[in-house]
Amino acid sequence: MLVAYLDNGIRISLLAGYTKEELREMQRNNGFYCPECRSRMQIKAGTMKIWHFSHLPGASECSLLKGESMYHLLGKKLLYEQASRRFPNVQLEPFFPDISQRPDLFIPANSPVEFQCSTISSALFMERTKGYISMGMSPKWILGRKRLKILTPVTFQLSSFDWLTANLSSSQLPSLTYFCPEEANLLYLSSIVPVTSTRVYGNLLQIPLEKYTFHDIPIPIFKKSSKPLFPVTSWLHTKKQWRLHAFKQNHPTFYYLKKLFLQNGSAITYFPSEAGMPVMGSYTLIEPSYVWQSYLLLLCIIPVKIGAPISYSRVYNSIQKLVEKKMLTTRQLPLIKNIDYSHAVLNYLELLCAYGILKQVGEAVFTKIRNPVFPSTMDSALKNDYLIMQFSVKHGLNALFSGKM
Repeated sequence: MLVAYLDNGIRISLLAGYTKEELREMQRNNGFYCPECRSRMQIKAGTMKIWHFSHLPGASECSLLKGESMYHLLGKKLLYEQASRRFPNVQLEPFFPDISQRPDLFIPANSPVEFQCSTISSALFMERTKGYISMGMSPKWILGRKRLKILTPVTFQLSSFDWLTANLSSSQLPSLTYFCPEEANLLYLSSIVPVTSTRVYGNLLQIPLEKYTFHDIPIPIFKKSSKPLFPVTSWLHTKKQWRLHAFKQNHPTFYYLKKLFLQNGSAITYFPSEAGMPVMGSYTLIEPSYVWQSYLLLLCIIPVKIGAPISYSRVYNSIQKLVEKKMLTTRQLPLIKNIDYSHAVLNYLELLCAYGILKQVGEAVFTKIRNPVFPSTMDSALKNDYLIMQFSVKHGLNALFSGKM
């Protein structure tokens, strides 16, 4: 840690410009004490590493006892220095006794900043986040750059913990912020569209630390017929991989889905091409889009007669029951407010209207026009996938994949 107290209660920050001799003198005359457990600490002021405080051997029962890596200490130091240039009252490692939490930085007003390099349990993350929110604060979590796995220029692998820190950007899609203290730049991953539980499409922007404002980077709101967020051919490849591997999945989610396909004289490999489409809000569910969209078609659309009404509330309740039965899993997004899978469901129903399967006849009421098509071979499935994506792009049906093939 970078902050400790003297025995007379004076708060000492290692970023305040003290010399090594001054710190050694304080340690001899007053001693340094942990801000949390008040046990004795020592100064580590070598020539190669970031100066920091550590507990004396034998200390126990303190949440700060584990210590921090040099990577984390350097990142905290650089972020504090950058914040100090923009916010004169920024605080380093302040302690909030009401919630017993200590963010890395605190920027007035009400903005605790956590630089998180290691994985912590989702329970601990939720506890910390809820603690800040309970005090009217809006926490900002910045992840260590080493956590981000770049697969291609537009595809990335995210852990379930990284997803916990997601915010909603101006594009109405999730975003994450990473920081590399070794290169002194931030990586802003925005417009995140999930492909699987861990793999996503996104736009990655690098920002030099000196230009970082501690606010979200403005991202244009995507409109129909604008540049697509990701290569459409890549999404077609993803659907092909789903088809090739879906039958191998043995989780109860897939077992029940396979059973529904069999009841309809088909197989999960040949899910309708109208399923597995990217839609706004799909990030709220962990399962790939072809899974929850196939459930929606099999349970709510196909059993209904042509010309019969289908209400949004009925469809939503069906998905809700699958969530309750743990057939579908909602993604934990504690920093994104007032968003759940209802948005994904409604956006998908509107997409089905564009495909001619449904027709909207009221504010939340639809009429069934036709059934989705079950392909009978892999070749016909892949051909249908291409044709429906081509139709979607040509007519600008979805902001996520509008543009050009």
